[in-house]
Amino acid sequence: MTAADYRLRSPADRLRWLTGAWRRLVPAASVLLLLLAMTAPVVLPWPALPQLGLAAIFVWATFQPGLMPPWLAFLLGLVADLLFGLPLGVEGLSFALTALFVRLFERRFGHHRFGFDWALFGLVAVVHALLGWQFMLFAGGAGPLLPQFLQAATTTVTYPLIVLLCARLQRRWLRAA
Repeated sequence: MTAADYRLRSPADRLRWLTGAWRRLVPAASVLLLLLAMTAPVVLPWPALPQLGLAAIFVWATFQPGLMPPWLAFLLGLVADLLFGLPLGVEGLSFALTALFVRLFERRFGHHRFGFDWALFGLVAVVHALLGWQFMLFAGGAGPLLPQFLQAATTTVTYPLIVLLCARLQRRWLRAA
């Protein structure tokens, strides 16, 4: 909004615009909170926590592509790199490619059923695991590949919960005012 547009609005419209602008931050804030939740100390019998940030990026790029552009996904991935101690750009590039893939896929094929989205996300999670492992190989810190596939499996299983969370956030905070 330009300064001229702002001055032409009534005081009530100005207030509505100012208080509604924060709603555009809901997708990024939810991804950040899920990334922070991944740093919580959880003891599992296997070394594979779900990649909640990737799932949220995928869901928000599907639900609200205008609010989850690839550049924002890249910045959120850099935050994930810093939180998880990965070389800078590993998750950033992966998150950006995920958002870009979803945007291009939706533009080409349109909307589809939940089961198809879930299967497509499962494929994205496996590709994310392989690319992350390859990026870590380039950085000189790659470990075994099996935990990466376990993480892809647990991430795919948690996809419906992330969809439910993002859908509730969308209904609550992003509905038309």
